[in-house]
Amino acid sequence: MSVWQGDAAQIAQASRNLKKQQHDLVHGLEFGSENLALEFLVDIPAQRIPRMQTGINGAQDSAQFHHIPMKHDWTIPWSQLASQPSLQYPSAQGETRYPAEGSIGSEGSVVWSAPVQNCPASNPLDSLMMDFLTERRQRAAEGVPQQEITGPRYPSVSSLLNPSKSLYAHPMSKVFTDILTKFPDLSTLPERVAVLYLMFLFMRWQVYPSRENYLRIPGFFRPRPSQLSQLHPAWIDHLPFPAMREFLVTKYGPRAQDEFPFENFFIPFTTTLSLNWPYEDTDALLQGPDGEELMINPVFERHLGRLENWTLGNAFHQTFPELAGTYNLRSSSPREPTRDGGDTVAL
Repeated sequence: MSVWQGDAAQIAQASRNLKKQQHDLVHGLEFGSENLALEFLVDIPAQRIPRMQTGINGAQDSAQFHHIPMKHDWTIPWSQLASQPSLQYPSAQGETRYPAEGSIGSEGSVVWSAPVQNCPASNPLDSLMMDFLTERRQRAAEGVPQQEITGPRYPSVSSLLNPSKSLYAHPMSKVFTDILTKFPDLSTLPERVAVLYLMFLFMRWQVYPSRENYLRIPGFFRPRPSQLSQLHPAWIDHLPFPAMREFLVTKYGPRAQDEFPFENFFIPFTTTLSLNWPYEDTDALLQGPDGEELMINPVFERHLGRLENWTLGNAFHQTFPELAGTYNLRSSSPREPTRDGGDTVAL
């Protein structure tokens, strides 16, 4: 049972907070002592904040959408997933060229169509993600339209907040909302939404490696050249810190699972991961004017797209001192102000 399922009072309070935003969507958005007019968020091109996506461009998690279900049974207990044989799929052959980091040019199409090189799954998370990717590719081979395979542009945050509402969610959303229920230490809403969003975008690109899907992934979360050329566990691809991914892949490769066992790594990781979101947790989401659809706040989307906002805490540093310098270390507790009113972040 997930944290959100198990704490009815917390869910009810979050629901009440979100309902209060219906009025704000029309008359403005109030964040703490600041008031941001809705026009500022979605109508001024200079701000480069994307518009809130709803309907066909949103999460597509209401009864009006009828998605093709997944072929395989994903109801296998988490404890049994590691023993399930992963479906195999061919990896790309041939030489891959890489442009300078951050550049997009004639070689860019090669990079955004190059697959990450994952070794066989050795933990439940890798098994689930690799099997899901295989299932989506099999659907494509059967002629299922690409739009149905990749699904909506945004994940279903309604399903994340209340998994019982995942009935109408697209499989691309459902697989990750299900995964996140297995990590109770990742319990705060901004962190859960951000991790869901990044994993969703990354898998969407893996399923259909187009230029558009690649560029929607925040720059720091796009695969490093080492991830495209060296075998490594799939869970490493979902770490938000590029220097950490580079270190684990280049130094350990497939042996990373032995040196940093998944079951040991993710306890201090999920416990101390912080987005340092300065507003109320529920301000990470917005509720549609009809009161039915939840969506990611464009301000929060921009916030999670900046690497400097992602930090880990001292518990992670003490557990894995050899990874020091590969991530942003926050020396104080999440959102704990220092004496001068700022945050203590050691980069």
